[in-house]
Amino acid sequence: MTDTDQVLMFLQQAKERVEGGGIDPSSGAEAVRYTRDRLEEALPFAHAGADLPADARLRPVKQVVLGVSRPVTSNQAPFNRAVLQALDGAAAAVESMVQNVELHEQHVNRVQASVATTELTLDGLVEDGRVARDQLAELTEAVSALRAEVAEARSDLAVIAAKQDLVFRTAREGLAAQGLDTGQLTELSRELGTGFEQLYEELEDHFRGTREEVQAKLAPYLEDVLDSTGDGPVIDVGCGRGEWLAMLADAGVASYGVDINTVVVDRCVAQGLDVREGDALVHLREIPEGSARAITSFHVAEHLSLDTLVGLVDAALVALQPGGLLVFETPNPTNVNVGAASFYLDPTHLKPLHPQFLQFLVTQRGFASAEVRYLNTEDVPTLTVDDLAPNGELARSQELVDRINWALAGPLDYGIVAVKAPAADA
Repeated sequence: MTDTDQVLMFLQQAKERVEGGGIDPSSGAEAVRYTRDRLEEALPFAHAGADLPADARLRPVKQVVLGVSRPVTSNQAPFNRAVLQALDGAAAAVESMVQNVELHEQHVNRVQASVATTELTLDGLVEDGRVARDQLAELTEAVSALRAEVAEARSDLAVIAAKQDLVFRTAREGLAAQGLDTGQLTELSRELGTGFEQLYEELEDHFRGTREEVQAKLAPYLEDVLDSTGDGPVIDVGCGRGEWLAMLADAGVASYGVDINTVVVDRCVAQGLDVREGDALVHLREIPEGSARAITSFHVAEHLSLDTLVGLVDAALVALQPGGLLVFETPNPTNVNVGAASFYLDPTHLKPLHPQFLQFLVTQRGFASAEVRYLNTEDVPTLTVDDLAPNGELARSQELVDRINWALAGPLDYGIVAVKAPAADA
């Protein structure tokens, strides 16, 4: 069989494979392998057209023809070999590409699986976050409730301690008096004195100011009372001329006063005010616990000994409802003119009370909070920096001027507004 016959046979076999379904490039790798196999089959015949077999018929004639055509076919074998090698290189490149594509497909599949897993994980995290947020809200609510309960417990403990002190105080006084009952213990009476009621009223009329002036000074406290809750009365300890009680009545707030001064009581009753003669400390001990909306006392604390003042704070804590107010107003001794001079215009004043001390006292005895308010500034000349240091040569001049102005022209009075701890469910 000649080379040409072999080439024709090879091509016929390739045609039959194609037509007979022998090629099934179902995957890139199989197609490449098929191409490589066919190239290996074709490679031995790359020299076709260039040589004659030794046993070829009419070989001399063919040799002559081949010699004549050799200039044309002399490059056929290298050409065929180069074509086959190029196809082989292309097949190798295609094989590499197919492998890369398959690797990419595997990577894409893994990425898709990872994405699906991540989405499931994120969905789980979102759900866990929602659950955690709900749990945090529940914990926050529980903590708030617990704090309220703790505050209520502290208030209850303070009330119990105040009751205990009141019992011990009453027992001690009763023993000292050999049989006097509680109603006969007039602690505020001993501090304020008796027998000079008219003198004291005229003294207050002279130095305290007119009713209108006093009411203007007391007006800020009315907002505190109106903002408070509860339906109990406001009890004014040492009600004086009744300016505060008249303001409360005009505002529709239930209230009454307690005073030991007969002149004061008669004057207030004549105005149609509810004022009861008696010792305020004893009265607060006798009323139902937690029945008062607010207890106020203006310019009374400075008349009391420490023992009586503590007793008044304790009795007020017990008498007030949860969230109730205790209001004290007293002269401001941080104003030097007040602490060293005007304070002693009233001979029944016992001693000035520093605002920091009075604030400390009410919170130490059980009130949840206590605010200091400086009130009633005098219209008097004050210093400027130029008065003290005209050329500015004194360091920190403004600070020094402020301190001097406060000491010489600061507020005449201050108030303590204390709040009893509210109930936990409030």
